[in-house]
Amino acid sequence: MKVNNPTGLNGLNQAQLQQDNLLKKLATGRRINSAADDAAGLQIANQLSSSINAKTQGERNVYDGVSLARVYEQGLQGVNDNLGELSRLAVAAGNGIYGTEERAALQAEADAYVANAQQIIDNTEFAGKKLFGADASVAFGTGSGSISLTTTDVAAGLQSSNAFAIDFSSAAGASAALDNIAQARDFIGDLQTQAGAEANRFASAASNLSGQRVAEAGARSRIEDLDFARATSNKTAADILAQSSTSVAMQARMQQQQALTLLG
Repeated sequence: MKVNNPTGLNGLNQAQLQQDNLLKKLATGRRINSAADDAAGLQIANQLSSSINAKTQGERNVYDGVSLARVYEQGLQGVNDNLGELSRLAVAAGNGIYGTEERAALQAEADAYVANAQQIIDNTEFAGKKLFGADASVAFGTGSGSISLTTTDVAAGLQSSNAFAIDFSSAAGASAALDNIAQARDFIGDLQTQAGAEANRFASAASNLSGQRVAEAGARSRIEDLDFARATSNKTAADILAQSSTSVAMQARMQQQQALTLLG
């Protein structure tokens, strides 16, 4: 009997190769570790991985857009709050019993609210980007396109309505200021409505990206992840086959040696 016959070696080598392959799969937890395991499956899994990575980054981008929209809307609310106080003061300045001193006090308080609103307009920013400085469209990539948020030059809009041209020195001036402030509050309110709608649109886009990413991750998992129960069973079978092949080879060698001893 020949110990090193090609058939015996081939069977033993195949069993060892199967053991090594299964050990690698069990170690990585993946059914596909190279193109040799499943060339088509590997290509699809790689495409899904690329898409998942793009959507993950796109989701981060969109949530930055949500945060920007919220900061923008909060800044608008701050301006609106100060305009509300100016409106209250304009109504107070229409009181006919107020004299020069009372009107001067109201004017000083109004100037302070104007300064507050102007400070909000000048300093509202997100990641170093001024939000109220100019009309602009800020785009955020989603991985398969982009979504934009519109910002407005608030200072220019308020100046056009003379909202900050406050003059409480007379009842007529107070009445004109009240009308201008009402117009400015309508302008700010429209911007807030737009900002809220865009924030909701960004949140919806982020949710949609998250759902797509989860679905694609599940599809990739079904393609490349290892069935541990089956792999463990196959590993046990490969171990038994390798042990059997080794045992047969050892027995054949012993029988050959015995035969050679008898012949000698």
